Amino acid sequence: MAVTKGLKIRHKLFAVFVLSNILLIVSMWQVFQWSFDRGFVSYATERDRDFLEQMANRTANLYIYYDDWYFLVQESRMEREWYKAKVENLRDLVPPPSTPNLDLIYPSQYYRQRFLLFDAKENPIIGKTRFTDAETHAVTVNKKVVGYVGLRSIRELVQDQTLRFVRQQGEAFLLISAFMLAIAALLTWPLAQWLSRPIISMQKATKKLAAGKFDTRISVKGADELASLSCDFNNLACTLEHTREARKRWVADTAHELRTPVAILRGEIEAMQDGIIKMTPESLSSLHQETLHIARLIDDLNQLSMHDVGSLSYEMEDISINEIIEQTVQSMTLPFNEAGLELEFEYSQKSPIVMNGDSDRLHQLFSNLMNNSLKYTNAPGGLTVKLAKKNKKAIILFEDTAPGVSDEDKNRIFEQFFRIENSRNRATGGRGLGLAICASIVDGHQGTISAYHSPDGGLGIKVEFPLNYSR
Repeated sequence: MAVTKGLKIRHKLFAVFVLSNILLIVSMWQVFQWSFDRGFVSYATERDRDFLEQMANRTANLYIYYDDWYFLVQESRMEREWYKAKVENLRDLVPPPSTPNLDLIYPSQYYRQRFLLFDAKENPIIGKTRFTDAETHAVTVNKKVVGYVGLRSIRELVQDQTLRFVRQQGEAFLLISAFMLAIAALLTWPLAQWLSRPIISMQKATKKLAAGKFDTRISVKGADELASLSCDFNNLACTLEHTREARKRWVADTAHELRTPVAILRGEIEAMQDGIIKMTPESLSSLHQETLHIARLIDDLNQLSMHDVGSLSYEMEDISINEIIEQTVQSMTLPFNEAGLELEFEYSQKSPIVMNGDSDRLHQLFSNLMNNSLKYTNAPGGLTVKLAKKNKKAIILFEDTAPGVSDEDKNRIFEQFFRIENSRNRATGGRGLGLAICASIVDGHQGTISAYHSPDGGLGIKVEFPLNYSR
């Protein structure tokens, strides 16, 4: 399947880091602007209000003396004409006009360009700013408002030194931020490559694994999520490697198991064809036994394969497990007696143990376990089956007499085609699939099965099933 090429993870990490830095710088710039608006401008406005009160008092004293605003209008007109003449005659020295009354009003020359004057009806006398757009203070004479003094907004004075300084600081901030962003980008690129290196290694290892190289492993460094993912990858590779070996061994064992009865059939049929063996009921019975052996082997392999792919069906219902064991023990009593072995069932509780399961599969499970002891236990001897309930679990023990098994063989008896090469493996031995089928049935009932050394000197099998409820 073709994979669309796009940005690699190191490119995405680099882009995320850079965009994060840009977002941080923009946010800081916005905070800076907000801080200026809420800080400096608020401070300047409060200071203007304090000075406006002083200016209103001084203007009121002058109004009492002149009884009109004409003197201020006249000085303001002379000042504007001087500014205009100064601009038009830059090379000439134009002396400033005398404006003693205006000079008395201002607390400092800082307010000279911002001064506004309105009459009692809020009409502008000095300045063109509307009354509602200015910060004003009433001029009161004998408890009567004769006018208003005001100041132009500080935001309108783009030539103001304080605002110019603030803008310069903002520009310097942007330049510094751009420089830091460049440094961050230079540092981020190798960092993104370093972070993506384990992922690249895992990508290469995954391709090798997909190509069938199950011995591929990743070196694990650190203790973060990528290290944990590397461990999981190594576990997966190990599992696949073991699965491949198990599949090879399973195929080889299956071929070996089928080869023997097929070779016997072929030999006997060829002998009949050559006239060495006559076709008698006895010879046909021998051929029939071999075909039955092959059929049973194929049925066992089919059951195991169906369990592995999850298609082995179970008809689950509430059943009494002690009744199923009793029925199985009764059906196996005669074969055990004929072999010189005793079969006992121990169950101390009076009430039945109820669980959710498939009665036919459980009967097959218990029959296989009892048959295993029947085939591999020396006479005189026997098998004891014990049933008990503990911690919401049904525990079933199968303990037979000698011979026993080694610790190594005990851990492998549930493998497919595994046979113990000792006194337990007699000519009556099975196909090496019985206990593997038992493990599959137990797993289908969400139970567990394990082997241990029986206190009677033989093999012990422990089966545990979860219980829904008891009666």
